[in-house]
Amino acid sequence: MPEESTPKWSHAPIAGPLASGTTPALTLARSLQCSIEDLTKMPPLDLFIAQLSSDSTEARVDAMKKLALVGEAIGTEDTITKLIPYLDKNLANEGSEDDDEILLLLAGQIGLMVPGLIPGHRAMPLLPILERLCSIEETVVRDKAVETTSAIVPLLMPGGDYEAGQPFGMLLGMAKRLAGADWFTAKVSAAGILPATYAFWNAHGQGLENADEARRELRAIFKDLSEDDTPMVRRSAARHLGKFVEAVAGMTESAEVVVKGGKTLVISDANRGLVTFELVPIFQALSSDEQDSVRLLSVSCAGSMGCGLAMNAGFTAEVVLPVVKGGCSDLSWRVRHHLAKVFSTVAGSMGFTGPKNAQLQTEVFQFFSTLLQDNEAEVRAAAVENIARMAQLGGAELFQTHIAPILPTLADDLVMEVRSKLAQTLMDCCDPSICNTLNDEIILEEFKPLLENFLNDEFAEVQLHILTKLSRVSHLLGKMDMVVSSILQMARAQNWRVREAVGRLLPFLAEACGVAFFEEHLLESWMKIMLDQVADVRVACVDGMPKLLSVSGSEWIQQHILPHYTTMYEESTSYLTRITVLRSYAALAQKVEGSETITSISAPLMEQIVNMLLKGLKDGVANVRLISARGLGIVNVSGQCDDAIMNGHIIPALTECVSNEEDADCKYQCQLALEAKA
Repeated sequence: MPEESTPKWSHAPIAGPLASGTTPALTLARSLQCSIEDLTKMPPLDLFIAQLSSDSTEARVDAMKKLALVGEAIGTEDTITKLIPYLDKNLANEGSEDDDEILLLLAGQIGLMVPGLIPGHRAMPLLPILERLCSIEETVVRDKAVETTSAIVPLLMPGGDYEAGQPFGMLLGMAKRLAGADWFTAKVSAAGILPATYAFWNAHGQGLENADEARRELRAIFKDLSEDDTPMVRRSAARHLGKFVEAVAGMTESAEVVVKGGKTLVISDANRGLVTFELVPIFQALSSDEQDSVRLLSVSCAGSMGCGLAMNAGFTAEVVLPVVKGGCSDLSWRVRHHLAKVFSTVAGSMGFTGPKNAQLQTEVFQFFSTLLQDNEAEVRAAAVENIARMAQLGGAELFQTHIAPILPTLADDLVMEVRSKLAQTLMDCCDPSICNTLNDEIILEEFKPLLENFLNDEFAEVQLHILTKLSRVSHLLGKMDMVVSSILQMARAQNWRVREAVGRLLPFLAEACGVAFFEEHLLESWMKIMLDQVADVRVACVDGMPKLLSVSGSEWIQQHILPHYTTMYEESTSYLTRITVLRSYAALAQKVEGSETITSISAPLMEQIVNMLLKGLKDGVANVRLISARGLGIVNVSGQCDDAIMNGHIIPALTECVSNEEDADCKYQCQLALEAKA
């Protein structure tokens, strides 16, 4: 075995047989013309070749699934000098009848070998294999080959053992051959590899004499593909137009900075000019193509086009906005659907910020409201998912003017999916990390009636989207009487996921409405959930104990919660109930979710927690003792237990268990508890 410092893929070539666990199945052994004894002694590469040469499809598929493993077994050098040449010579050649499943596996396994096994600068021999796979008639094989090629190309860094400029020439030649093929399948793949190829030339080809000419040629190839007579080729060009725009826009050290998806793109004026004069006409032509399958893909990349134009409001208003307008009113619902899915991304890429662009931003929101009211449910559902982001982009005023009036209609939509996604996005609007533009007044005015309706929806999925995130507005629950009333009723819901969500929400209700309200109205529901027959529902109460302690304090917990738990523990005949009680005690010594500190526990409460856990340590069921030991470890880590209790009770009890405990897991957990430190 290699030392721990040795990289995973840097094994020396293995001349011996495969390790145990990789011995071929009996059915595969029978497909090879050699004895099982010889088979087990066969070196990995020989076994791989024997299986691929077999007449059994099962054996060939099994071999190809282990291609990356075989490469790891024989090492980098043998992979490059023996395995790759064998694949290049025997698979995916013209006229071969290889199964599509095998070729699909080949395309995927090649990607697994770079750069771990094969360094990027030595991966050049893989390109001819991938080029042939990109021309295969089967769509899934081509798509996987394009995906693998696009992943490998950025890794072909100069500095390897090939001649200067070789990777650039190979990539350009590969793109030209695929794009100039007689059959459309290769052209479809050409559009897919062009973004990665162009980006490679942009990043590493600056010093080459023919760099500008090569990039110009690549742009010309993409333009020809976008104007191809075959719809499938234009469709592929439309699908990859966004990535090609980003590649052409490139990254330099100067010029303006734009933000897209959390990444900083620095776009030079020269590259923006290329996008404007060469790619904008392609974008406009594809977005008005006679085939709706082409239009829907082109409108989806409108966000990339906006970023390629450096989010310049003047350019995007002229180029992107008309496409958005046309997409919102397109006769094909599929085009509207694809635009609706990415609408907030497109809107954010236009750069319509500031008072001078207020009218343009208003137009964007008008288009969005059109999609929210579309006749097709799929379009409405896709548009609804963008509401939180649109509120963030446009602010409270545009939200209340163009989106809020539509919400009641969407909340009553006959299609459950629309209501479900609306419930989800409304709660996202309440999360400051997602949308910090809507204040409490707007939430109470616009969302309160909707939340009440959603909590009474006939579908549990709609209810769950509200319940699981209602803690985001916990500070407002005191002003939502109907919402609280609905939550109390849902504690008895038939769907266990609803009961679980209610259990997680109850501590937040105690915070919003006060512990007196919790004691009077919620305590009974809390205890019922503690005894629920579904484990995840019970765990909801366990996880809520730290929050409940932080809200109510140690004394209240001792007086109103723990007596019920003690009775529950002593009277229950189910070890699962006793486990739940012990976990609840231990949870009091943990941090509230999202907090960096543990809530302070009074000395009497800590003593009560320790006594219960020590009692569980003597339970007749091993699982209960294990949970007790784990709980004592949590108490130890909390650092809130005084030395007298720790040295006088906890450590002796755990030490005794380590010595006398028969169950190995319990003994191990006791040892961990002893070693736990604050």
